[in-house]
Amino acid sequence: MPTRTFLNLQKEKKLRVLRAAKKEFSRVPLEKAVIANIVKDAEIPRGSFYQYFENVDDLFMYLINYMYGIDQRKFTKCVEEKNGDVYEALKLRFSKEIDKLTSEENRQFRINIISTLFNDSSKSRMLPDMMEKQNPVGIVDFPEAQQKSKNANSFADIIKMIGFFCLQKYLANQASEVEIKTYYNNCIDFVKIGFNGPKTAF
Repeated sequence: MPTRTFLNLQKEKKLRVLRAAKKEFSRVPLEKAVIANIVKDAEIPRGSFYQYFENVDDLFMYLINYMYGIDQRKFTKCVEEKNGDVYEALKLRFSKEIDKLTSEENRQFRINIISTLFNDSSKSRMLPDMMEKQNPVGIVDFPEAQQKSKNANSFADIIKMIGFFCLQKYLANQASEVEIKTYYNNCIDFVKIGFNGPKTAF
């Protein structure tokens, strides 16, 4: 995690470092990231980097956690937009996420995250945490019936796995924007009505 020195920086300077980090992690996966590029884009001395973070892995995980926090706030807004309907909020959030991935930098950033996690065995310890952060929804966001179910945690995990699978499918160019949004929406509807309910879309 970042040092107190970094956390005490002015907001503009912190954001400059994080934007520079995202740019570098979009250019290459974590294992190929170059600190010199980050400090150059952030307009900070190289020595300052090590006053802020232990290493580039430390910066990577902080950036992911920072972006996860933003995703959580955005999801809360989606729930509000859909009048508390968490299922419709999930669809809205996923649609917005796919729209964001039309930006080449955002798309490559996501691809590089997945590449880092699955191709670098030394980073495999990050995988559960990173999969968790692909979807900010938690069981507390769902109706009371799901929250009280003995399978509540499994239910939330299924939602997260659907999101992660659909994201990978889209990034691998196995589905268009429209196709992946439709597929995701059908999956969410399927979960909502239960595995034994009728669903003509499948």
